[in-house]
Amino acid sequence: MVLGLVVLLAVGTGTAWFVATTGQPGSAQTAQEDTPSGEAKALGQWAVPLTNAGSTDFTTGLAFAAWLTDTVIIRAQKDGLLAYDLDDGKRAWGVPSPGEQLCGATAELASGKGAVAYGSAGVCDHLAGVDAAKGRLTWKIDIPAEKSSLSNTLAAPQVMAAGDMVVVSVDETVYGYRLSDGGRQWTVAPPEGCHLEDAHAAAAHVVVIYDCAFGGTSNRVELLDPHSGKPVKRYPMDELGLGPSVLSADPVIVHVERGGEDTFVAFDGQGRKVEVRAGHVDMLTMNKVAMFDGMAEEYRYAVHQDRLYLATFPENVPNELRSRNTALAFDLKTGRRLWESSGTNATKLTFVRADDKGLLALEVGDRRDLAPRLVRLDAASGKATPVATLPQEFGTEGDNAKVFERGGGVLIVPWTSVATKNAVTYFGG
Repeated sequence: MVLGLVVLLAVGTGTAWFVATTGQPGSAQTAQEDTPSGEAKALGQWAVPLTNAGSTDFTTGLAFAAWLTDTVIIRAQKDGLLAYDLDDGKRAWGVPSPGEQLCGATAELASGKGAVAYGSAGVCDHLAGVDAAKGRLTWKIDIPAEKSSLSNTLAAPQVMAAGDMVVVSVDETVYGYRLSDGGRQWTVAPPEGCHLEDAHAAAAHVVVIYDCAFGGTSNRVELLDPHSGKPVKRYPMDELGLGPSVLSADPVIVHVERGGEDTFVAFDGQGRKVEVRAGHVDMLTMNKVAMFDGMAEEYRYAVHQDRLYLATFPENVPNELRSRNTALAFDLKTGRRLWESSGTNATKLTFVRADDKGLLALEVGDRRDLAPRLVRLDAASGKATPVATLPQEFGTEGDNAKVFERGGGVLIVPWTSVATKNAVTYFGG
């Protein structure tokens, strides 16, 4: 049964540049709706095949971003930008990588504009602006680059959107460029005696973590003005633990690992600090592949106002070749855990978004024996309510993916070719 599902589009990885020009018709699906006539409503289906499905080279179609507009879904992947029409899955436009390969992209568009990093197999040293409405590159510039210390590995920069600015973090230095024309506005290096642990950006500010343990000053989180790079706020940090990272730039949430426990430090606008001690949760990077070092990493979490949603570390399902997790909700005002989700099937959850009603999530399912479902986890209790059931053949497509929902429609954009069969799959009415 499909409840309120308007459209489903799944964009898989590894789409070769010269393939995936149109969607291929699939078998029609049927769902019983509460219509006056009581008749079932036919649901269409189409798919663009994944050219390297089953390959162990997960870098071939590695996605750096998925951009959704009113008319198309755009995938920034290793060989270029591909846009597919939301109505029929036909390719709307494509832009090949201006260099040997893409190696980064802004996570979002700002007024229909974005940016991609590109270069060769050995160095990622260029940045280009993208006009998503016209399907073209608008400017190209050279950017500083880092050479990887590991053979056959590309050091990729973090490319981040900050409103009308593009922020690039590479080799412990952060740079700000105008999104309109690529003009560099500022450069920020760590203070003397400190080194940069991580950076993240939002429209309001850029967030950086400085480890100053050997510099005679305290570790700290700084908020930078996105247009000038000047620090506007500074929050002292205690022991940073292993690999601290900025989980969210707005609100500001920093992840640290202490004694095997995942702790999330949240700062409000006045600098008040609250710690969420979450135990051992899933902080595995969804878009991490071998041979790429760096990149803006994607994690399984969601945040809305004073609520943080995390996922438990996945556990094997007995007698099944899959794993499962649950969602956890925390209060960012008190650090207290509010609930663990209930009523979900034995599969992993991929978060779609959080809002006043709670958390919308996709049960990724299993194409062999468990259909995926879109579920809503109640804000007060975490109990799951089914929203839509997807065809079983789409199981596992959303395992490590960017998932959108808009107007009842669902879009799934896997980061790599792991566990995916189609480059683009459509299901809806």
